[in-house]
Amino acid sequence: MTERKLEKLRSSVAAVHGDNSIMFANQVPIRPKVSSGSLALDFACGGGFPTDRVIEVAGLESSGKTSLALMAMRNFLDADPDRGALILDTEAKIDPVWMERLLGEERMEKVLLASPDHAEQATDIFTEMVGTGLISFVLYDSIGGAPTKKVTEKSAESAEYGGNAQAISRFARLASTYAHKYQTLVLGVNQVRADMEGFRRFRVAGGHAWLHACSLRIQLKRGQGKLHDKINGEEIQCGYQVTAKVIKNQIGGVEGRQAWWWLANVPTEKYGFGVDVVDEIARLSVLTGVIEQRGAYYYHPSFPGGKIQSRDRMVQCVKDDEGLRVLLTSAVMDRVNSDGGKYLSEIAPVDADEDSQ
Repeated sequence: MTERKLEKLRSSVAAVHGDNSIMFANQVPIRPKVSSGSLALDFACGGGFPTDRVIEVAGLESSGKTSLALMAMRNFLDADPDRGALILDTEAKIDPVWMERLLGEERMEKVLLASPDHAEQATDIFTEMVGTGLISFVLYDSIGGAPTKKVTEKSAESAEYGGNAQAISRFARLASTYAHKYQTLVLGVNQVRADMEGFRRFRVAGGHAWLHACSLRIQLKRGQGKLHDKINGEEIQCGYQVTAKVIKNQIGGVEGRQAWWWLANVPTEKYGFGVDVVDEIARLSVLTGVIEQRGAYYYHPSFPGGKIQSRDRMVQCVKDDEGLRVLLTSAVMDRVNSDGGKYLSEIAPVDADEDSQ
């Protein structure tokens, strides 16, 4: 009797407000996560990025924030080929050539790039575009760099204190609702602000409403490692190490987990461009025992003869075989998710010395 009354009540509400406005708890869909672009970060987050939340990637300049966001966008476009992506470029800094290298030419036709004059206009574009249901991924670049309408109309001196936070707070409240309703990931790139009290705490722009709206917050820093390769006979730095710390996690993962990867910012044949996914797969496969290392030999049933001598040859084998990469990735994620604590120190040795906000 109670069940029939509740169903009648649910139907009446749904008739007025829409089918997705109310449902029984056992009908709430469990949506699969999508890869962030880094296998190590996927584990640190709890399986990848959510498809219906607001998240933040923050860090200092040139720490790989936008590169990571675009690689995640590529994976979202592949996971949902019937929908597109939206970039809100409030800083007017995104280079189309660099973007195409990370996304691939065929995906560029499904990405809309908006250059709003101010944060309020960015919010209006966001609600209009996401409300169509055709957008699966939104990149807001950046939260701290978005000017307000008052700043564009007047001198900066006459603009009110905290104007950016007020404008972003409006966006944040709408973003949470739209992300959930239209199954869209909203990724905000943010900058680190100086801690004026001198405690070296992790501070970002956008105000408390933005922090509250984010279900996942990731802090990026440049690590000590660097990539070098020869181009036209000249030895150059073509990449660097990126370290990440999950400082907030409300998507089922564990807060405080850390990760690192190589980011190639100059395209080379050896390292490619963007996150060196092949190195990640090989490195984590060995660390978790999916690939067994004994001396100079690496053992796995999919290797020719079951074994390969030298790490370089093993990495090249992984690079050349897409099927093997998929197999190893699945095995690594299964292993770390079943006994993740055992591999944390090996997977993610990061020197995170700032306190989170």
